[in-house]
Amino acid sequence: MTGLWGILAAVVCCSLVGSIAAEAQAATKIPLVTDLITVSAVEGPRGDYESIKRIERIDAQGVHIVYTTERHKKPVLRTVRPEDQANARHYLLRFAANYPEVIPNSTGIGTSRLVYTELKTKGQSDFSCCFLFTVDGQQLEGTIRRVGTATVPIAVMVNNQRVMLPTIHATGRMGTQKSNFYFLDDSENPLALKWEVGRQRLQVIKISFPTKVAAARIETALAKTGRAEVYGIYFDFASATIKPESEPVLKEIADALTKNAKWKLNVEGHTDNVGGDAPNLDLSRRRAAAVKDALVSRYRISAARLATSGFGASRPKETNETLEGRARNRRVELATQ
Repeated sequence: MTGLWGILAAVVCCSLVGSIAAEAQAATKIPLVTDLITVSAVEGPRGDYESIKRIERIDAQGVHIVYTTERHKKPVLRTVRPEDQANARHYLLRFAANYPEVIPNSTGIGTSRLVYTELKTKGQSDFSCCFLFTVDGQQLEGTIRRVGTATVPIAVMVNNQRVMLPTIHATGRMGTQKSNFYFLDDSENPLALKWEVGRQRLQVIKISFPTKVAAARIETALAKTGRAEVYGIYFDFASATIKPESEPVLKEIADALTKNAKWKLNVEGHTDNVGGDAPNLDLSRRRAAAVKDALVSRYRISAARLATSGFGASRPKETNETLEGRARNRRVELATQ
């Protein structure tokens, strides 16, 4: 009997492990859907700034992307055709106002399924990136080769949770520029999560998309621990002006307060350490106040239920020595009173 029970226990254990692994994999799959938002951090001389790409809709014409940055308020529109999602070899990672909206034979937020498949099966692919030749007069091209056979994990905040996403690392020379690309290991949505071309560097630090689980995350965290970290509120560069892409999360906070009428929250602002202690402290306070003002003015939450405070860079979650660490430190936190 002991042997039989041991075998049964092993079977059950393997089933549970398989189930948990399947759930974990499903939880970190990034679907190509309407309202998928990817936020990238870019290093600049005045500090990091973030660019936001949001899928406005997907239809027979293609994937319609809206691109904004903290530094420029006017959005840039790009439509990637279905045939280019499948077969294009040019990754047009730049978004510029003087580019046409539809640019045949190019992708916009990652590589094509063709390039992804070649990297997986052949270990290399002909590839080009960065510029639009007809506008910029140049195009970087070459062959990229997969580094090793294992996936490389990259930390990303996905729907406010820090997860490790598997990527395919490919390297090569684009023109004369030494280049590295890290593509999400997903044939349906091989997003570019990180790239380096010469001295240019960009990394996706936040991803969000609509799910039933994500919609209740803030309320669940507040009910369970009395605190919730919020990464889906976006501001203009070095400013307390809230960007339109923040509305889904502001609504989520308002819904939680409406549902829990007795709750009172403290809205806390936090920054990275770039720019000095005094300016960061002031910025964190102004951003917390802006969140409160938005909840009161746009969602009719009573001002008496919201307090604000700012902590500047004094309470980091991760190191400020890395691009992704600084990005996680720039956040809003909510705490029940």
